Amino acid sequence: MSVLGVFGQNLRKLCTSRPSIAAVCRDLDINRVQFNRYMSGYSFPKPNVLEKICNYFQVDARIILEELTDEQMELVHNGKNARSAGTEGSYLHNAVEYFERGISLGVAQYEIPDGIHCLWRNSFMDTRTAVSNLILIKTINGSRVFKSFDRPTSARRLVGKNNFNPREHRGVVLSTADGFTMIGVSPHPSWYINMTYLGRAYFSDSILTGFSIVSRNEYVGRRRASRCAFELLPQQPADILPMARQAGVRRPLSDVPDIIRELIEPPFS
Repeated sequence: MSVLGVFGQNLRKLCTSRPSIAAVCRDLDINRVQFNRYMSGYSFPKPNVLEKICNYFQVDARIILEELTDEQMELVHNGKNARSAGTEGSYLHNAVEYFERGISLGVAQYEIPDGIHCLWRNSFMDTRTAVSNLILIKTINGSRVFKSFDRPTSARRLVGKNNFNPREHRGVVLSTADGFTMIGVSPHPSWYINMTYLGRAYFSDSILTGFSIVSRNEYVGRRRASRCAFELLPQQPADILPMARQAGVRRPLSDVPDIIRELIEPPFS
C-alpha cells in the first residue's frame, strides 16, 4: 500500500468515530470533495490541514506512514489521546528476543529517537540516480523496530497479488561496537532483505552516515551496496510531507541536497 493509500485508509477509519463524514468536514472546515480525495488516496492535505486533522482526532503525523491499530482506534472512539499508542508484537521482535542471548543490542532514545527519519542513498536499480525513503522508528516492548515503504514497480505489483505488500519493509535497529545496524525485510523475504550500518557524522548531531547493502545476485547496471545518510526529520507535518511526496522517487544526484550528496556520492569501498 502506498503512503497515500495508508493515509486514506487511516482517515476512513478515523471518520468512523464521528457521526458522519459530512460532520467531520464541517468541524474541520474542509471541502467535502477535497476530503474525499484524501480518503481515496489521491492527494495529501497541506501541512496546516494535516495538523488540523491530527489535532481533531488526537493522533499524530504517523498516520501518513503507519496503519492505525485497534488499540489506537479504541482510544479515538473513546475520545482519548491516541498519539503514543500502538505496541503490537511482531515477528521481528520475537526474532530479536531469540538471538539476543543476554548481550546488549538496545539503542537508546538519545542516540536514535523514535519518530520519522529519512534515509538517503544511491539507487540500487539505477546507478545514475539517488533515492530517499521515510523510515518510522518506534519502540515495542523495549526493542527498537522500524517500518519503511518503497515506490511500486510493475514487478512488485505482480508479487503483491499473492497477498504480500512488497513496498513495505520492517526491521530492527541494533547497537554495534561503533554505531548502529538496521536489518530490514519485506513481507516476502526472498524479494528484499537489506542491512544498513550507521555511524556518527562528525559535523552533525542529526545526521548519521554509513552504507546500505541489499541481499541479491549481481546484475549488470545495478548495485548491491551504497553509501547512505540517515537524517532525523523535524516531527512536524510541514517538514515531513515534502519528503513523503518524494519517497522512493529516483532523482539525479544534482537534485539531492549538497550536504547529503557529498556523503553518498563517493564510490563505495
